Amino acid sequence: MGGANPELERSVGKYRLLRRLGGDGAVERYLAEHRQLGRQVELHCLAPDQAADSDASEQLVREARVFGAATHRNVQGVVDSGRDDEGRPYVVFEAMRGQTLESLIAENPRGVGATRAARLVVQILEALRALHDAGVVLRTLTPAEITLENVTGDEELAKLHRVRGAALLIEGGAAPVTTHHGSIAHLAPELRRGDVGADPRVDFFSVGVILRQLLTGRARGDDEALPDTARRAIARACADDPDERFAAAEGFLQAAVLLLPNTEVHESEQVPTPQDPLSADLQYLHLRRITRHGPGDSITGDSRMSLLPVLLTIEAVYRRYGEGVWAELCNRVQNANSLLPGAGNTPVHLEKGVPVPLFAEILRAIDEIAGDGDMGLVARLGEAVSQRGLKRLCPDLPEPLRPAVIVDGFRYIWSRISRHGEAGSRRLGPGSARLWVASQPTPSLELAGWTAGLLRDGMRQTGATEVEVLLIGAEALGDGRDMFGVDWRE
Repeated sequence: MGGANPELERSVGKYRLLRRLGGDGAVERYLAEHRQLGRQVELHCLAPDQAADSDASEQLVREARVFGAATHRNVQGVVDSGRDDEGRPYVVFEAMRGQTLESLIAENPRGVGATRAARLVVQILEALRALHDAGVVLRTLTPAEITLENVTGDEELAKLHRVRGAALLIEGGAAPVTTHHGSIAHLAPELRRGDVGADPRVDFFSVGVILRQLLTGRARGDDEALPDTARRAIARACADDPDERFAAAEGFLQAAVLLLPNTEVHESEQVPTPQDPLSADLQYLHLRRITRHGPGDSITGDSRMSLLPVLLTIEAVYRRYGEGVWAELCNRVQNANSLLPGAGNTPVHLEKGVPVPLFAEILRAIDEIAGDGDMGLVARLGEAVSQRGLKRLCPDLPEPLRPAVIVDGFRYIWSRISRHGEAGSRRLGPGSARLWVASQPTPSLELAGWTAGLLRDGMRQTGATEVEVLLIGAEALGDGRDMFGVDWRE
């Protein structure tokens, strides 16, 4: 055939090569066709100068395992593999049709809109969840590795495809990332430092950058002009500290769904964002909880807490809202009256503790009866307990009460609140710290919010100024731990 490309007249295994799609010098990608079935596929094979025992050959086999490990509508499927006449491996993927996410972003320098961005990111996260469950961490995900296929009308299907540098956790680790085809902006900070990064949270960093690109057209920059839900999702995903990122895909999915139109999320999203930062955190976390990706009501376990903080909370309810509010609460919450000293159950509660779900239900009911529906009252009750009984609750806190006493003594404070969970703290610098609780059998967003309020008032009692306590993450939502951000000036 005069003028024909001899490369495209050859076959690899059962497949006839149709068109070269690209390559990186070691691996070539082709649109190919199964000779008997006529099915078009994407075939990856070694470049002519690569031997069957080369590093590129090993990498190609690894890629087959990476994408063969997860079967999902948003992951490019592996349909076949084999070796050519020279014994060199090839991998056959389903053919991809459509534009890359990279080209979509280039065509929309000011973003594609919150609804489309959220729908795409939800699909990307669904794919990552399947890959992570299969023990695969991509590490170097960029918009170039995501293809959009038109399905029907304006519906589009996002598919993740070949990613160089992916880590298979079942292999017991991975080498540091040495090659990257795309912007370094998508690499998590620990990968840039040379860490292995075989941790799913590095992929959430990449998706956080992709979400910013879809919303604004840029990979880096100030997110303050974005809606609160979008800003929070990006800030969490792109935190420098991996512990402050989403711990699992479910948490990020909860945040992404909140960017969809109000007809697709719970009506509670109509509640205005509170001015108080802690109340805003609690409202946001509550909204995450009630999305279709929220944890639901299937929590199991038996966390118990001490009776004293429960009684101090009940006392605060009586003093602030009167007996009528308590009576209405008891109509809603079964067994709430059993906690009162006159009910005769005090010895049992002293010995066995109070179930955390019961305390959480009480806090939730009070917020609905006497609060604004944003969970801000939950934090205020924690503050009220601290105001009237911090030393009673934590008699061994050293005097004088200073910020360091609260921060460094958080493990002790938590032991006086709950009988379960591992608490800890870490100083970030003068006037800044992170406190956390993890490994709770039945974590509770309400208890986390109440604790944040108690911490905020406790810090104010030390004489510190400009105290701010934030609830960065909640174990009850799959975040891995309750994470409290504490900042102050002395």
